[in-house]
Amino acid sequence: MSYVPDSVINFLQTPVSLLKLELVVLELPQVKPFYSAVGVRNSRKALIVKWHDQNGTVGYGECSCRPDPFYSHEFVDGAIQVISEYIYPLLAHSKTYDDVLKALSKIRGWNFTKAAVEMAMNDAIRRATGTGILEAWERPNLDKVPVGISMGLFKDESIMENTINEAISEGYHRLKFKISPSYAHPFVFRAIDECSHPNISFDANGSFGKDDFQKLSQFAHFGYVIEQPFAPGSHYLKEVYEFANPELSECLDEEVETLGQLIEYKEQISELNIKPGRVGGLFNTIEMIEYCLQNSIPAWIGGMFETGIGRAQNLQIASFLLNAKAHDQSPSSRYFTKDILVNTIEMENGFIHASYFLNPQIDENAFQELTVKSLSLES
Repeated sequence: MSYVPDSVINFLQTPVSLLKLELVVLELPQVKPFYSAVGVRNSRKALIVKWHDQNGTVGYGECSCRPDPFYSHEFVDGAIQVISEYIYPLLAHSKTYDDVLKALSKIRGWNFTKAAVEMAMNDAIRRATGTGILEAWERPNLDKVPVGISMGLFKDESIMENTINEAISEGYHRLKFKISPSYAHPFVFRAIDECSHPNISFDANGSFGKDDFQKLSQFAHFGYVIEQPFAPGSHYLKEVYEFANPELSECLDEEVETLGQLIEYKEQISELNIKPGRVGGLFNTIEMIEYCLQNSIPAWIGGMFETGIGRAQNLQIASFLLNAKAHDQSPSSRYFTKDILVNTIEMENGFIHASYFLNPQIDENAFQELTVKSLSLES
């Protein structure tokens, strides 16, 4: 059974051609370090896939995985190897969009990697014809997207208070606080308790285990949704936890990589963070969103510190979720000292207008300046 509308299914017969793939690694300096339960990030090491078709059109896709296997099993150098040794040879006989999806499906896992290839192909089609798979998706969409802010772990009370006040003054539609079992400073609870924002949530990045129930309860008692409290594969701990604690309001992230997993957990979650890379690409994202809409599961689009390439793609997808309160898609300037779009993505009063994420143009000078490694794959 497919949840995807006929307009998208029909689009899968769109012809494709491939002259070569370029794999480019960029290093984008961050404005400041970002701390979470996964670790500290000082810069964004991004893998960009460039799809060159036979007519000279180039499409861009971003592999959103980390440079290390601490969020998922995928990491940048591994993604390069998987594309080079396994994915690229499978694409040789692909004539349609659907052929490419079937070729990618032969690879078990590696969703971020496969998504980057699909996104690059789709971008080439859209740049050449004006219509990509999202344009073929016949759902109403917004001309401006509400965004939230994901705030890292704070080590200083004044910095936390200042960051909260700045986020509120800038109009962010959600404040999401990173949490972990070791993050139990009294000032943290006090700052959260005193925060007046109407839309607050937590993100644990799967950091709580069976020995951390008491620490988890310190956050759960606020009544806010907690994103991915337990590590992927440990969702049974939610039922164990709830035997002795109030019901946990849960949003899943890392735990859900496939539609099947979403169907399995649909009765147990309050909402879903959909990261297009994590679920394997644009077609899979559309299918998952359609399932959520048809089953009244609140969903929003999350991010992985993408450059402007991935961020623009995520924002376009987010525009189809009309009822989402906020998406984790802050403007480029929050993260990077320099991005790779001619018009870097900006926010106004908590919204990002469609002019920033539809038809984004690459700043070739910035792209070249930030490139640290590249590889060309061609027959």
